Amino acid sequence: MTEKRFLGFVLTEGILLTVLGIVMLMIPKVTTATFGIMISIAFIVYGGYKILNAIMTRNYIRHFFFNILLGLLLIATGILLLNAPYLNLVLITSFAAVYFILESISTWAFSIQNRKTLNFWWAGIPVAIMQFLLGLIILLGLPQTALWVVGVLAGINFLVTGMVMISTYLATKYTYSVNNMV
Repeated sequence: MTEKRFLGFVLTEGILLTVLGIVMLMIPKVTTATFGIMISIAFIVYGGYKILNAIMTRNYIRHFFFNILLGLLLIATGILLLNAPYLNLVLITSFAAVYFILESISTWAFSIQNRKTLNFWWAGIPVAIMQFLLGLIILLGLPQTALWVVGVLAGINFLVTGMVMISTYLATKYTYSVNNMV
């Protein structure tokens, strides 16, 4: 594959992610619900795999019955979450809120621990505060935040990733054209 063709793929993926990110931000409830359904289906499929794997490898695993039990539990959880989509969304949103709170503690600790090493160590403190507040807002806003948080976060992620890929393409294309002129 040539560099030009590779850059074409980078640009295409960047445009696709940017467009998908914008769409996700326009319809965050649909994005969140779709994500919840995908998680439920993943539980069911993995549970089925776990049971099949336990049966196929029962001669090599001492307590294969526990794997079958785990597989049944995964399938039951997936079915429960499919039948109770609002519960699914609340659980996913709760995990996102807890993640932001834990990430804020990690960011704060990293900043403080490296204050003698890094010149701008203090820049992590406002980020940690923002992460903590974001997690707190999501957590305190439950159950209403469950309808849109995951969709908005996924949309922002896709949008920013797409814009970075497009920027990388443009910067690389410009660098190649300048270097080829010399």
